[in-house]
Amino acid sequence: MRFENWPELLAAFIEARRHTPFKWGESDCCLFAADALLAMTGVDVAAHNRGKYDTARGALALIKEAGGVSGLVALEPVDRKLASRGDIVMVDTAQGDALGVLLGRTVAAQGADGLVFLPPSAIEQAWKGVA
Repeated sequence: MRFENWPELLAAFIEARRHTPFKWGESDCCLFAADALLAMTGVDVAAHNRGKYDTARGALALIKEAGGVSGLVALEPVDRKLASRGDIVMVDTAQGDALGVLLGRTVAAQGADGLVFLPPSAIEQAWKGVA
């Protein structure tokens, strides 16, 4: 379940992370999505992967073990066209698939120098943003 004030918590989280640069194992796309869920629900869905990698190679090993980026998301799938604010989404980027958070009319995802904002048309898959 999301906290009652989850919209405010999500907005504060996005603002706090707006200029955080990408770093494997700290502020990559998967942990960005998990951290957003943590802010909204208090549940850390990535606890089992935190501290297990700090390189692209380590991240790719975990992703491969999970069967792909979507395999890392242990949430209820939702039709991408029915995704709503606070849901976790997978978007297609120039660097490949990335997890992000639907903010309404935009998707926030971790970029190299901070958050990037993409249109909802970039959504490939979606999951209900509750842990």
